[in-house]
Amino acid sequence: MPFLYEDEIAQLIQRFKFHADRRAGQILLQLMVHAFEMHNGPGEVQAIVTADLHSKRARERGFDQTRWLGQQLARTLDIPLHRAFRRRQTPTQRGLSRSARQRNVRHVYHVTSSLPARVWLLDDVMTTGATLDALSRACREQGAEHVVAGAIARTSAGRVI
Repeated sequence: MPFLYEDEIAQLIQRFKFHADRRAGQILLQLMVHAFEMHNGPGEVQAIVTADLHSKRARERGFDQTRWLGQQLARTLDIPLHRAFRRRQTPTQRGLSRSARQRNVRHVYHVTSSLPARVWLLDDVMTTGATLDALSRACREQGAEHVVAGAIARTSAGRVI
């Protein structure tokens, strides 16, 4: 996670996430590629796994930002992309406490294919880590042994968005 979720980065993420602004997405993509290359050697990550929106929420929003970012990263980095599907639609995490977030996403993700040993989990913003933790558990069920969590930004300590 190369950035704090504040100022210009927060604005870029919001434009990308809520307005499907591809220009903002391209900037965020380049920042993620740079961060990935700085922290991962060749072959260190064997697959990318995205925390997709529920299909109903993606239709309502008209865009699944994490899926789009995952597709672009996989293509740019030449790493296979696997998707974690949501078993059920959950309320938005926005404004929920840490424990409510954890309950909200418990057992919600399902990865349908076997995974290699080393995977990189991708989300847009990490607040409490609940989504990435739930996604990690789903990945381990499909064979992942070493799981690295990645997000464009994280909120500062104690700040829940």
